[in-house]
Amino acid sequence: MSNRAEWTGRRRVRRVFGFAVLVACVLFFFHANLLFESAALILRNVDPLIEHLGAGRAGKVIIFGCFAMLFAAHLAEAAVWGLYVWRQGLTRTYADGIYFTAVTVTALGYGDVVLLPPWRMLGPLIAIAGLLKFGCSTAFLFVVIQAIWTRHLV
Repeated sequence: MSNRAEWTGRRRVRRVFGFAVLVACVLFFFHANLLFESAALILRNVDPLIEHLGAGRAGKVIIFGCFAMLFAAHLAEAAVWGLYVWRQGLTRTYADGIYFTAVTVTALGYGDVVLLPPWRMLGPLIAIAGLLKFGCSTAFLFVVIQAIWTRHLV
């Protein structure tokens, strides 16, 4: 390999990995904003919801709404990562990109779709980012359920 081709290859690797870190940061920001905005929405609307539905139903609606919102957020984030790896030419199709990232962010790790070197190091980056977001989502859902429980809304 010529020096020019090697330099171009290294530049592309740095660009792809640098942009992947940027994608991770943007998705963290999106996820954190979603959690805080959801908490604010719940706090603003819990009393009218209790008044309209009653305490037991309001608590269940809030928990289900949080679950659905978090589920949709994680699916959207996997779709963004899938789009990224596909557009970088690291998977054959967009569906393969979504599948790879969904298996990676959940730490399921089937290993039937893998990236070739040097791109395979994106897997751990995507997995760490995904697991951190799943941890935040779990903590958020726990706090919501605990608040509902202590207010006797179940």
